[in-house]
This record gives sequence, C-alpha cells and structure tokens, in this order.
Amino acid sequence: MDSQGRSITSLQSLTLDLPPSCIEFCPAHTDYFVVGTYNLQKQEEPDAEAPVGDDEGEQQIKKKAQTRNGSLVVFRLTDAADIKHIQTVPYPSAILDLHFHPRREKGTVVAVVSSTGALSFFNLSISGESLISLNEIITHKPLGDDGEVLFLSCSWHPNIPDLLAITTSNYQVHILRVDESWNAYKTHTEPVLTHSLEAWTVAFSPFLAESTPEATDSSDEERQLFTIFSGGDDSKLLSTSCAYQSVRDDDEGGIIEIPFPKIAVRGHEAGVTAILPLKLQLADRAFVVVTGSYDDHIRVYAIPGSNPGASSQKPRVLAEQNLNGGVWRLKLIKLEEGEVTNDKRRWRTLLLASCMHAGSRVLEVIGDYTKSCEIKVLGRFEEHKSMNYGSDFQPRSELGGQSLRCVSTSFYDRLLCLWEY
Repeated sequence: MDSQGRSITSLQSLTLDLPPSCIEFCPAHTDYFVVGTYNLQKQEEPDAEAPVGDDEGEQQIKKKAQTRNGSLVVFRLTDAADIKHIQTVPYPSAILDLHFHPRREKGTVVAVVSSTGALSFFNLSISGESLISLNEIITHKPLGDDGEVLFLSCSWHPNIPDLLAITTSNYQVHILRVDESWNAYKTHTEPVLTHSLEAWTVAFSPFLAESTPEATDSSDEERQLFTIFSGGDDSKLLSTSCAYQSVRDDDEGGIIEIPFPKIAVRGHEAGVTAILPLKLQLADRAFVVVTGSYDDHIRVYAIPGSNPGASSQKPRVLAEQNLNGGVWRLKLIKLEEGEVTNDKRRWRTLLLASCMHAGSRVLEVIGDYTKSCEIKVLGRFEEHKSMNYGSDFQPRSELGGQSLRCVSTSFYDRLLCLWEY
C-alpha cells in the first residue's frame, strides 16, 4: 500500500437533482440517510454556485442577496448494497449543514441550517418499509431576520442535549439553547467566538467539568464547564471554555458565561474548515483535536484547556499530513484506547475525511499520551469529478468483521456514491 492508501471503487453511484452540500445517516434508523442540497439560481454568476469558498479559500460569500433554494433528500441503504430514493422535501433556501440530535427523540430529529439564517428541525418517522416520512417540526430565525447572513455549519453538544452551536457568514459563532419543544434561544448576548472572516465550522469538546459559583463569579448553583472550538477563513482555530446552567423557563435561553481567556491556535496556512475533538486527553491533560484546512492538510493538535488548572503549555502540532485536497469535513469512525506497544500505552482512531477536489479518505491516527503521533491514509475514493463536501459511514458498519460502508457526495456533478472499505 502506497502512502496515499489503496484505491477504492464504487458499488453504486447516482446523480442527484440538485448539488449536495452535506449528508448524515440517522442514528436511530441506520439504514437511512439524509442529503442536504444547495442550489443557486441560474441568473446569478456561475462562479458563485458553491456553498463555500474554493479549495484555496479565496472565494468569499457574496454580499448581495442571491436566490438560493435546496432540498432534503431521504435515501435507504439496503442490505444488498443498493441505494433507494425515499423522499425529497423542497426547502426555500439552500442547505449548508445538517446534523441529527445524538440523543433526543431517540436520534430521529435533524437540525438543518441554511443560506437565509434559518434553523429548521425535521423528524424522520419510520414505521415499517412503507411508512417513511421526513416532517418539519419548526423553523426559526434565532439571530434575527437578516436574509444576507448565511448559517454555515452547526454542531450539537455530545453531552448537553440543550446546546446547539452555529457559525455564520458574518464571522460569528453562537450557542443556542434548544428546549424540548424545539424552540431555539440565544444563550449569550454576543457571539461566544468571533473570527475576522467567515466562520466555517464549530465543534464541542466531549469533556465536561463542574464549575462552582466562585469560579464563575456567579451566585447560582454549580454549572457545567465545556470547551468549544471554531475554525474560520482567517486560518485560525479558536477555542474558549464556557460555563452553562440550563433554565426551565421557556421564555429564556440557558445562561452561558465565558469567564476564561480565548485561545487562538495558529499553524494553518489557509482557512480552518473541519474540527474533530477526540474524547482523549494526554498525560498533561491537553485535549487532542484533529483539524482540516483549505491548505490540503489534516493536523493533530494538543490543546490545553483555557480554564484554571489546565496545562500551561502552548497548543502544539503532534502530526500533520497533506491529503492533496482541502479537508472540508472530518467524521469519527471509532476511537480505541489502551493498547500497549513497546511498553507505551497507545491510542488509535479511524476517520473519514471529505477532501474537496481530492475525494474521500479513510485515515488512521495512532499516538501515545505524550508527543508521538502518526497519520496514515488507509483508503482513497476518487471517482468524484468535483468538490466532495459531504461523506458519512453507515453506523455499526465499523464493527469488527464487517466492511465499512460509506456514502460520499460531490457538488457540481451532483454525484452520490456508495463504497466500502
């Protein structure tokens, strides 16, 4: 196997009606996945027909109003490795990101963010193979009705079910509280993080800590401390730690305080487009965070927390590798800890990377709990003829003894491909 991994051939491919921008399998019904699409009307300039900048990070979001629409497309992946179209739900604006809630409603509700600053929630209802429908629950404009601001990405907190982060084309990162009726509220009067160019991506650390009132200058009861990371077209990876206490009054959002300094992590040579914090801490308590960038590189960082008692070391790169295409999205396949090699305890993770014009990659990252880390490309799927913005794998196909089933998409050629590793 060469340094770029073995080449993978598709099992099936099909052409969509509109350009795909994002994709995710439903955690509750793992045979089903949803594709979000992004369509810019033909009367606008053809060079602006992508949901994001080009692979060099040079194309900017257009400031003037543009006519965009999109759709949510539901597919079923059969045991015979066949993709069946189930439903297409038209959407009045272009979709840039979507993510199923990891816990609520048993994982059947998906958050969708769009080109008009809209946040929608849809429920995937399945009763047998004949009664399948994706139904809108509610749509919000949580930051106001400014139609020129695009919501570029979203991310659920893995452990605090109320919290959803969003990023915007006017450089901001916000955290919303989502109540049990799927109403969404701002949790802070200002953005929790702000870039100097488009905020492309956001992710929460999976780690939580308890905060005492004294630690946050608050007279309230204990709050949960968490860390949030964001990446922007300004080539910066930003992070901060926040203190959160949920409130039961539906007329208010949760309360978020930002009592600790923000951290700006440098080292990227172009926009930061993907962030994957691992549930992994090194011996010095630094977080392990994997990033992707327009500069074609994937990097593994050790990043100290910003709260008191965190490591005093500066953020450092543990490993990096050129993947020959802008790394737009990263998806965790699995993380394993505890293997002992040469008297050292080691960790290993498998990742799925969407690498824009280079297609998809299956990656292995192995490291110890100090400084050693290595990135390997295990497999590459390169049948896409344009930008690969979205890829996902079928949940549970990563378990031992099975082939990893993946579905990847590309934008301008509107291609959707099924392949296995």
